[in-house]
Amino acid sequence: VMNHMGNAFAFEGNLEGVTHFRMHDQEEYRLVLRNDSGIVLHETPAGPQPYMDFWYSNTWDPEGSYGGPVYGKWGESSVDTGRGTYSQSDFHHNG
Repeated sequence: VMNHMGNAFAFEGNLEGVTHFRMHDQEEYRLVLRNDSGIVLHETPAGPQPYMDFWYSNTWDPEGSYGGPVYGKWGESSVDTGRGTYSQSDFHHNG
């Protein structure tokens, strides 16, 4: 699935290369479809999507936060006290 996702999606501004990791306290990447992906889009409640059961949305939620565990720069368990994310997306937007 991950390889297929990499063929279908990219992070805005990084269509041709790798996307560098950055911590959640910075603005997150916008998820975009690769223009040359050849992926068939399916109608979903979130609009045309490459997957019928995993939708993405680039609608920024300034009050959103991650509900699951997060990890710091060195892999230590951490609590996400920040706000702002793409809450309506099934995919994490950050690289």
